[in-house]
Amino acid sequence: MFGDNAVQASSVKDFLDRYYRADRYTGRGTEYADALVASHQQSFAKHGFTIISRHDSRTGEVVAFFGPQ
Repeated sequence: MFGDNAVQASSVKDFLDRYYRADRYTGRGTEYADALVASHQQSFAKHGFTIISRHDSRTGEVVAFFGPQ
């Protein structure tokens, strides 16, 4: 699931920095951005991947991170 949506990044934070829409990530303030990173890190630790919805993605499509390659 979401394998076709995989993108490259060096970490969860790098994934968010590259692919999350700025207005929905850093544009909401440092505290919000830090909480979002922590949430995605928890999801990655639990499931082995994390995703960004098409609404929040800079690409306009779902993107998934499965770890550094």
